[in-house]
Amino acid sequence: MLRGLNTAASGMFSLERKQEALADNLANAQTPGYKKDDTALRAFPNLLLQRIQDFSNNGNGTAVGAMQLPGIGVPIGDLSTGVYAQERIPSFTQGPLLQSDNPLDIAINDQGIPTNLINGRQVKPAAFFAVQLQDGTIGYTRNGKWDLDAQGHLVTSEGYRVIGANHQPIQITDSIRKEDLQINSGGQLIAYPNDPTKTRNAGQIGLVVVQNPAELLRLGGNVFQSENPEPFIQDPGGTNPGISLNQGFIEQSNVDTGQTMTEMMMTLKGYEANQKVISAYDTSLQQLYSVGKING
Repeated sequence: MLRGLNTAASGMFSLERKQEALADNLANAQTPGYKKDDTALRAFPNLLLQRIQDFSNNGNGTAVGAMQLPGIGVPIGDLSTGVYAQERIPSFTQGPLLQSDNPLDIAINDQGIPTNLINGRQVKPAAFFAVQLQDGTIGYTRNGKWDLDAQGHLVTSEGYRVIGANHQPIQITDSIRKEDLQINSGGQLIAYPNDPTKTRNAGQIGLVVVQNPAELLRLGGNVFQSENPEPFIQDPGGTNPGISLNQGFIEQSNVDTGQTMTEMMMTLKGYEANQKVISAYDTSLQQLYSVGKING
């Protein structure tokens, strides 16, 4: 009976973690470039149940002459021992693009990247902007809502500096305003595009393509990190596998609010069902205790 309590409790713990992931997704439904988390639920290894053969059984046992030997295991079946939330897996599907007409709003379109065969399954690579984190390391994000700080550095809405193709933070000098910048589909920043006498190259956005984005570690919000620095597509020998940038657009979150709310309600119903199972076991234990109680 206690095994049933443990199984129901494991279901409640797992569904609680899934509900937390769904709540995080819903809270970031309006966060530019946010990638939702899917929760993978796994079952604990099943137990193989057997009963001990006795003398009166005429089933398949070990026979010596005309007798059946006791102590031989007879299979009964499998017993499930519960479930657990193994991990939260980010989904890197492309989010919808929303036109904002802000000159420093940049959206990645990587739908043209072909899939790769990794460990026997097709995996869709994903493209990212490279940003400089607080500790100086490199992070990767899809958040293309940018601005210029007081020093002229191109920064994300979280304050991270955007890394250029030269692996250094992009800095706009000579008092160039963001309205005077044009960013083409390849990530080149062009200052004063409408004035031939002043037009010049102001930088190049560094882009990376992660072949297996499931291996990335989410640091929080929109930022991911890799165990090893990813090469830029602009590095020597690199090629553009099918990425284009869209100036004046924002990639929205890939969270489907309607589906997320539906999943939250289903998760809540599953949690309540496990609560009822535990309540039923508790009632049975109370009755068992009252029957076996010795009145003094």
